Amino acid sequence: MNRQIAGMLLGFCVLNGCGNEAQTTSQKEVKPNQTAAAVQQDQAKASKTIEKKNAQSEVNAQVALNQAPIPEATLKKAEEFFDQGMKLLKQGNLPDSTKAFSAAIKLNPKEAKYYFHRGSVWADLKQDANAIVDLTKAIEMSPKNAQYFYTRALFFMTRGGAQLAVQDFSRAIELNPQDHQAYNNRGLLFATSGKLKEARADFEQVLRIKPESIDAMNNLGFALMNLNEIDKAFEVLNQVIKLDPKYLNAYDNRGLAWLKQEEYAKAAEDFSKAIELSPQKLKFYRQRMIAYEKMKEPKKAKADAEKIVWLQKLASINERIAKAPKDTELILERAQFYLESEMRETAMKDYAKIVELTQDTGRGYYIRGALYLDENKLDRCIQECSRAINIEPNPEAYSVRGDAFMKRGDVEHALRDFERAKRIDAIVAKAYLMRSKSFKEKGELKKAAEDFERAVAIDPSLGPAKLKKENTAAKPVIRPID
Repeated sequence: MNRQIAGMLLGFCVLNGCGNEAQTTSQKEVKPNQTAAAVQQDQAKASKTIEKKNAQSEVNAQVALNQAPIPEATLKKAEEFFDQGMKLLKQGNLPDSTKAFSAAIKLNPKEAKYYFHRGSVWADLKQDANAIVDLTKAIEMSPKNAQYFYTRALFFMTRGGAQLAVQDFSRAIELNPQDHQAYNNRGLLFATSGKLKEARADFEQVLRIKPESIDAMNNLGFALMNLNEIDKAFEVLNQVIKLDPKYLNAYDNRGLAWLKQEEYAKAAEDFSKAIELSPQKLKFYRQRMIAYEKMKEPKKAKADAEKIVWLQKLASINERIAKAPKDTELILERAQFYLESEMRETAMKDYAKIVELTQDTGRGYYIRGALYLDENKLDRCIQECSRAINIEPNPEAYSVRGDAFMKRGDVEHALRDFERAKRIDAIVAKAYLMRSKSFKEKGELKKAAEDFERAVAIDPSLGPAKLKKENTAAKPVIRPID
């Protein structure tokens, strides 16, 4: 607003010539003692003056455009774009909804709701600069709309702008004194900034407007506890738990109140209930660990300390996955982390996710096949690897399936897969040695010798000494496998 006023004053000065300086630089006489630098300075001033005139012309043109009546057909078309944007928004298609709202604004820049909804979507898309511009524009156009102030307050609240959020929540309350959500959220901001009496007043006001609000009851209990009105806090929090036995934060707050009262066993009990409801919440374990330490329960405290370390490791993996949600190596790392923690069911969800993300290559199938191999579920392993191979023949899939055949005693199929995988290791050598014995038992000595040679070429420890020990036929010549 101040910039607009400054621009208008500047434009007025330019248009009226501002005294004798109305003459342009190009018309001024250059005196002999005038330096080149001075000339350049005058030219720069003239250029800035022209830019200011052009900028003011654009402002004037925009003002004229905003004041001009918009044809009814254009208004109708703008509303159609708005409806389209709302439909896309409900479908979760946020980027395209902004395009539809922008089209509506282009046709009718006088409608506050267009800016409001586009700003809300920008906020969801983390386009904060665009969001604040649009939300503020909506408020400027419709300063009596409580919802607009409330939404901008939420934006500030979630972006660390607590003071600005309090101002907007307060304005929303002025415009709509029955807005219990505005009172509740303002109360939360007061509570987190240490203004506990103000927070208490807001939570109590919520309950006057909406007596059944469990959230407000819980928040009031928190405020009362920190105001050291412990008995009243227990009364409120007990009521919350009675109304909703699964209300997580009430157990947390009541546990903290018990800690204040040095009732450590009761505190541990409440934190345990909170953990039962939210098993991966770090702070509940920390708080229960403190209670156990106060109770002189070192084993239990140590168990919670170990769980905290485990949760921190998991949080680190999850944080990396959040940044790269399609990174199958990260997802596999988490799956294996769950398996190490004996959380197979949870791990299998990650394996299924890998399968979903690698449908074009089939990699997820043989990765899951390798798990079944470790679990000795050989038929499942072979099935998974075969799926992978049908999508895209892969040495790793053949290798894993070969191991499954080997474990099942099907040496022929195992060697076939090992050869396709171009694999050479001790297991392959063992497979050749096993088939060599099989051929020998059948009297097919030439084939037996060939397989034995292959086995020894891969693993020399299976050489002549082994041969002599097992009383096999004459010592074969060891030569490389083609």
